[in-house]
Amino acid sequence: MVQTYSVRIPQERIGVLVGKNGETRGEIEKISHMTLTIDSSTGDVVIDDSKSTDPEMSLKTRDVIRAIGRGFSPQRAFRLFDTGTYLEVIDLKDFTGKNSKRAKTVKARLIGTGGKTRRLIEELSESYVSIYGNTASLIGDYVQNQISRESIMMILRGNQHSTVYKYLERRRKDIRLARLDSV
Repeated sequence: MVQTYSVRIPQERIGVLVGKNGETRGEIEKISHMTLTIDSSTGDVVIDDSKSTDPEMSLKTRDVIRAIGRGFSPQRAFRLFDTGTYLEVIDLKDFTGKNSKRAKTVKARLIGTGGKTRRLIEELSESYVSIYGNTASLIGDYVQNQISRESIMMILRGNQHSTVYKYLERRRKDIRLARLDSV
């Protein structure tokens, strides 16, 4: 059964999706066995899965493209091709409304001074985090994303950074246990 999926990404991220001399696009097509049609004027990306034998690969490919559109590097987005790795996108407008000043403050708190908060969330949850536009996006397994999401929600609710860091330290053992269970 031939299906096509369409994903829209910001125009300024099209160059990252295509890559130097089309390398990123070529790598996605090679891994997924799908054809990408990219409209650089609108940001629409059409995924043709007629050559694919794996129905799940269409969804993984869509998520890789969405992740690149949400600010992740292609190398980080390619982690989504791994089994058990998921993309989660949190819309910050749900918490800030249309207040652009509040949105800027929330993004600054999520990133932290010199990127410290985002970096600590990544290190302690072992997931990838991208703050781009009006979204916070996560790439990781179920447990990693659950911990990252909760730490982001704590910041959005106004918790102090030190409280979030302590939460992340406590939950670190859950990641280790999940890793042991999967072996």
